[in-house]
Amino acid sequence: MSIRSRAAALAAIAAIALSAACTPTSTSAGTASTDVSTSAAGAPGPTTTAPTTAPTTAAAPATTAPPAPVPAPAGDRGPGCQTDDHDQHKPTATPPGTEFKPLGSLLVPTSRTAGPLLYEGGFWHCFAHTPEGAARAAAVLAAIDTGHDDWERAARAQIYPPAAAKDYADRRLKDPLHAEGVGSVKVVAFSVMTYTPEKSMVMLLVDLPGAPPGIHGSTTANLLWADGDWRLDMSAEGHLPKLGPGTSGTAGFVTW
Repeated sequence: MSIRSRAAALAAIAAIALSAACTPTSTSAGTASTDVSTSAAGAPGPTTTAPTTAPTTAAAPATTAPPAPVPAPAGDRGPGCQTDDHDQHKPTATPPGTEFKPLGSLLVPTSRTAGPLLYEGGFWHCFAHTPEGAARAAAVLAAIDTGHDDWERAARAQIYPPAAAKDYADRRLKDPLHAEGVGSVKVVAFSVMTYTPEKSMVMLLVDLPGAPPGIHGSTTANLLWADGDWRLDMSAEGHLPKLGPGTSGTAGFVTW
C-alpha cells in the first residue's frame, strides 16, 4: 500500500472514533435517571423534586378535666345566722373553738362557726347544717325540759312536728309540779349515730350533779332539719329526750 493510501485509511478510522465519542448514550433498565442540566455559568447540577405530600402528625387525644367539686353552700338564714356548712363528715375528734355557755341549768357547747349563733327570746338557735351542727343542736335542744329561761317559746319553735310542740307545751303548762331543772348539768361528749341532711340521731353524755366521777348520764336526741334549722323531732319517740342509765367513761364518743 502506498503512503497516500495508508494516510487516508488512518484519517477515516479517526473520524469514526470521534463520531462515536460525541454520540450520547441512554440506559433504560427500569431505574430512575438523573438529568444533568447546564446553568448559565456552565456548572452542571442535579434537579431535585420536592415531595408532594407533607408528613402528617397524629393529633393528641383531647383531655377533659374532671369537674370541680361543688361545695355545700354556707348557711345564710337571716341576719346574724351565717354558718359554715361545708364539712359533711361526722366528727371523730374534738371540734375546735368550743365555748360552754349556760342555758337554764345546762352548760351547752357553742361554736362561732357551727352554732348555736343566736340567743333570742330565752333560747339558742341557728346551727350549722352539718353533723357537728346536729351534735350541737342535740346538746341545746335536749335542754328544753330543764330550767330553761323561756321553755314554752323554745318548745313551740324548736319541737317538730308543730302538733307535738303544742301538745308538750299544753301538758307542761297544766303540770305545776313539772321539774324546773336538775341542777348544773354539762354535756361532755357526743356520738352522731346517724346523719343525713334531713335527719340525724345524736347520743349525748352528760355530767350529773352528785354522780360518781367518770359516770355519765346518757340521752338520745332525734333531729329534723326544717325551716332552715335543726329541730327536735318528736314524731319518732313522741317525747323529749330522757336520761338513760349511767355510762362509765367516754369510749366511743367524741368529747367536747
